[in-house]
Amino acid sequence: MKIEKGYPFYGQSVGILVFNQKTPRIPGDPGHNGTFSFPVCYQVIEGSFDDLITGSKKIEKALLDAALALKARGVKAIVGDCGLMAIYQNFLAKKTGLPTMSSALSLIPLIWTALGKSGTIGILTGHSEMLSEQHLLEAGVSSDMNVIIQGLQEEPHFAEVVIDGTADYSPDKMRTDVLNSAKKLLYKNNDLKAIIIECSNLPTFSRDLHDALNIPVFDIALAANIMHYCVHPQVYIVQ
Repeated sequence: MKIEKGYPFYGQSVGILVFNQKTPRIPGDPGHNGTFSFPVCYQVIEGSFDDLITGSKKIEKALLDAALALKARGVKAIVGDCGLMAIYQNFLAKKTGLPTMSSALSLIPLIWTALGKSGTIGILTGHSEMLSEQHLLEAGVSSDMNVIIQGLQEEPHFAEVVIDGTADYSPDKMRTDVLNSAKKLLYKNNDLKAIIIECSNLPTFSRDLHDALNIPVFDIALAANIMHYCVHPQVYIVQ
């Protein structure tokens, strides 16, 4: 075994890009270290999801600087903590040279193939008016993939905690909001075959969604696990 020199610490293969914001984080959210069964390294970015609605040179540079800082610290793969980072998915992966999942939306091409390129994929997003076609295109979503979008901006607890930042976090109330949004997705389309949670504040409730709808659920925590596995594969002992 050869251990490469030159890093200030070791043992953290996956880096998480996080915004310097005040929204509470609970297990399931990539901003909470208890989400992962493996150690991760955080890099804080000044800004918020608002900066990712259309993007800018300023936030592009901030994201790249943060990603390169993670690389310089020895991280081997990168994950984003806001689904709207998808707008810089290809840019970050190309510029860093590291496997990158800036957003859970990057899983959609894989999901579509896994579903036999049939049915409909439902996207739960924090705010449907903020998620644009450009975000989907950068994540690899093409016009032949059937997706429908449901935002949580009208769900009361989500709005006051995540969008407005005016209330403390109640997991029970947030669960209710997430399940209500899922019901709205079902109302829109009766051929729903999977759900992807774009908003990184909500993977905590992936199991609740699965149990309520009995369909596969995908989120950024899964993306992080994929990134960890690809740079730190399981060691198997052959008898």
